[in-house]
Amino acid sequence: MAGWQDWLDERTGWRAAWRWIAYEHIPGGARMQYVFGSVLLYLFAQQVVLGILLASYYSPSATDAWASTAYLTDQVTGGWFLRGLHHHGSSAMVVVVALHFLQVTIAGAYRSPRELNWWTGLAMAGIVLAFALTGYLLPWDQKGYWATQVATGIIGTVPGGEPLRVALQGGTEYGNFTLTRFYVLHVFVLPITLILLLAVHLVLFRRHGVTPPASLSEQQLRRTQMFWPYQVFYDVLAMAVCGGVLVILTVRTHGAELFAPADPASDFVARPEWYFLFLFQLLKYFNGPLQIVATVILPGAVSVGLLALPFVDRAPNRRIRSRMPVLGFVGLLMAGVVTLTTLALAEDAANHSYQKGLEAARKDAERTRELALVGVLPEGGNAVWWNDPRVEARMLFKEHCSTCHSIDGVGGEEAPDFTDYSSRAWLYALVRNPQDIRFFGGTKHHEMEPQSEEALPDDTLRPVIEYVYSLMGPEAGPVDERLVSRGKRLWDDGDVECSNCHEVQPGETGDGPNLAGHGSRAWVERVIADSGAPDLFGNTAEMPKFAGKLTKEQIGLLSELMTAEQAMSDAAP
Repeated sequence: MAGWQDWLDERTGWRAAWRWIAYEHIPGGARMQYVFGSVLLYLFAQQVVLGILLASYYSPSATDAWASTAYLTDQVTGGWFLRGLHHHGSSAMVVVVALHFLQVTIAGAYRSPRELNWWTGLAMAGIVLAFALTGYLLPWDQKGYWATQVATGIIGTVPGGEPLRVALQGGTEYGNFTLTRFYVLHVFVLPITLILLLAVHLVLFRRHGVTPPASLSEQQLRRTQMFWPYQVFYDVLAMAVCGGVLVILTVRTHGAELFAPADPASDFVARPEWYFLFLFQLLKYFNGPLQIVATVILPGAVSVGLLALPFVDRAPNRRIRSRMPVLGFVGLLMAGVVTLTTLALAEDAANHSYQKGLEAARKDAERTRELALVGVLPEGGNAVWWNDPRVEARMLFKEHCSTCHSIDGVGGEEAPDFTDYSSRAWLYALVRNPQDIRFFGGTKHHEMEPQSEEALPDDTLRPVIEYVYSLMGPEAGPVDERLVSRGKRLWDDGDVECSNCHEVQPGETGDGPNLAGHGSRAWVERVIADSGAPDLFGNTAEMPKFAGKLTKEQIGLLSELMTAEQAMSDAAP
């Protein structure tokens, strides 16, 4: 074994490298408060490994990004865990960066001769936030898309920031170039930059050593311990705790959220991720011309203050009591961030409109992920909705029917409206005023006369409506049998004029359409296929024949869409 190690050391010098890393003297001994830098190194390494695994399934294009993320999350074994661990790992890095920042500040480790260490640390903290920002967009879902729009919008409001915003977006609008540029930043530019800064940071750290607590006496400082194995034990323990918390969090949340595909035409209410909420909240207090205070002046002042900290701190020693002005500034900064974040969360929790929109977005997310299990069309993204028969039916309706008919207020007025079509309320309103634009007012069908309440009282009309509604068959659902029986007697005895034109026995013809099965899917399918059939509208039909133009399946989808509207108003008028 020793011979093999000697052979390797002769060629690589690994023993000297190990001594440089492991045999560092720690004044005052190993401590738990020194673990944050090592935990950050562990988290970064974990994020890199997870990122490589995720990249093997990810496709960085506007058409494929969401679909590939959904596939990884819902169909790749353990994919949800890998993505969730990577997602929560980014939040953990932000938290540990904040803790490390506080530990370094309290210890006074920014003071001479450690200024460069402090500045490289601040730069790396900024890169960690940039990682979070660029990675947020990559799933190309609603939340990431709109939250990043908010972030780049803020960049555009900064003086001179518009060219940077356009460069980041790859143009004036979000699109494929936006995604690919964020991807390049996230997986190439930022990691390489962070690794270079980390190398400089570690070299400087080894040069100047650990900054021990200022409260230690000279005698305590002379009692040193080696980095290996004493501090390594604390570091590994902290890494294990951090890793365990991330695993538990990932399992409990079953990975990371994935909203519906990004839709530029939607009204999704965007919020940044929690670590940017303080800036989002700050913007609420500075509107219009004052916006520059929140986007430039305050962040700029804080940045300059942090960079200048080594020169501002003129205290004679590192003791906390001697550095109260500097520590007060940092404490005020952290308190402000926590307060603004808490306010943002509390306001959103109390915002009924936002919560309602978020719940709707989560339902859309659940539905799109179910649809993605069937497969996503080459158009990608929102094309996943085409797997939903209801959406396909809506598209068919828009293409073939909406010129004349409407649903939910969208469409033409040349033929009957299918909103709550053939429900009790619809039938009642039809009898009262068949020439309303909602019914046949836009057509040439003028034979059916309006029935006023004086001519046809409600206590007579309602049983007849219930009887006609029952002719739909099983699709009508529960009916009032007493009213149905009375309505049938009125119909059969000729006490209402409806029976003069309409037949109710299948196949029989009259002056108006046969009402056997009226409003059922089968009846509507027949009308769509050929409304000019003798027992339907005959030679008075104005609607074109769709049999041969649409497939049987497409006609069935349209019929299901129209008859589903009955559920919106199935109570008697």
